[in-house]
Amino acid sequence: MNARTVDIDLEAVLCVLILAPRTLPRNRYFFLYEDQRIRRVKRRAARVRGIIRQLSDKGPRGAEITGEAVLDDGRCVIRYRLPALRASRATALSALEAAALHYALHRAGKGELEPKDRRLVERALSALGVGLDAANSAPARGNRS
Repeated sequence: MNARTVDIDLEAVLCVLILAPRTLPRNRYFFLYEDQRIRRVKRRAARVRGIIRQLSDKGPRGAEITGEAVLDDGRCVIRYRLPALRASRATALSALEAAALHYALHRAGKGELEPKDRRLVERALSALGVGLDAANSAPARGNRS
């Protein structure tokens, strides 16, 4: 684990990587991509972005949500259909992943955004700034002057 990433809120990074992945470029925030925890978050975000791409596609390859359910552990199961492929999929997302998915779809004009989802995403995003700025300006291990 890199010492500079200890104070970074992983849920905030998840939201950023789902909603605006280009805001954390590898060149500027290289230290983030060295951390195993961030790598896991990056994989989670990529999975959600893939679902968003399918659901926001207005063409023949687009998907549509056919159902949602909240599990006892708080995760949200989202079922969706891909008519062009004659396939259906289901995925279990954390509450924050599901909220970010709804947030992104709303921004794309594909659905309503519940206030609880907006609050969850905005609360997570608000935790990012200070930790990220401080970690980015701190000297890396072995590079202290």
